[in-house]
Amino acid sequence: MKIYKILTAICLLSILFGFRLIDANIRWKISEEDPYLWIKLTDRTLTFESNSIDDPGDSIYDLKNPGIVEVMQSIINDANGIFGSYLRLELYPEDVNNLESGSHYDATKAEKRIIEIGEDSLFLASGVASWQSDGENIIGCKISFAKEDKKEVRSFIATMTHEIGHCLGLHHPQELVDSIMSYFKQSRFYRYQIDDKMGISYLYPANIKDLDHKEHNTYGLSCKFRGD
Repeated sequence: MKIYKILTAICLLSILFGFRLIDANIRWKISEEDPYLWIKLTDRTLTFESNSIDDPGDSIYDLKNPGIVEVMQSIINDANGIFGSYLRLELYPEDVNNLESGSHYDATKAEKRIIEIGEDSLFLASGVASWQSDGENIIGCKISFAKEDKKEVRSFIATMTHEIGHCLGLHHPQELVDSIMSYFKQSRFYRYQIDDKMGISYLYPANIKDLDHKEHNTYGLSCKFRGD
């Protein structure tokens, strides 16, 4: 009987926690002054067969057959809009010798700041992320997505958002359903939710004036500050 009480207590305690980190001390070596990581697509010509996004407020709601560049840019914009985080993602340039206006690409820095995304023949998985580290810092990450996942925009966004979360340093908060990183997430979620955003802002916290570190990572769940 005693062991059951102990197990019950452990289960109850586990549901009190939110985001999980792959390793509390491992993250990309970036800063608020130098915040860029680059998303590199192995195939920029891919287009999707259907788009089931039904939220008029979503940036790709009106696109029937968007290309992977447009879809990935929407995922990047979502990550870059996380309040309380200095992290900035950017598409790796199509031509490094002819940069588009506004590009922050730097060949020296990008060498160890690339998240590479490509199609693969996966078994029983829609996506897989694997990252490399030098012991203290993530220095590269590769995401593979299943061939079937390139057919529908919404499922692709959900997969990529989840796998990029891993590349940034997030693990699975398995007790949650309101998180894109959870195995048990609600099916309606396909972009970062509050818990995911809290995890990313914890790993890459912006220095916000008049707002201490603890407060802004609660994402407005404090009565002191309502957030953005």
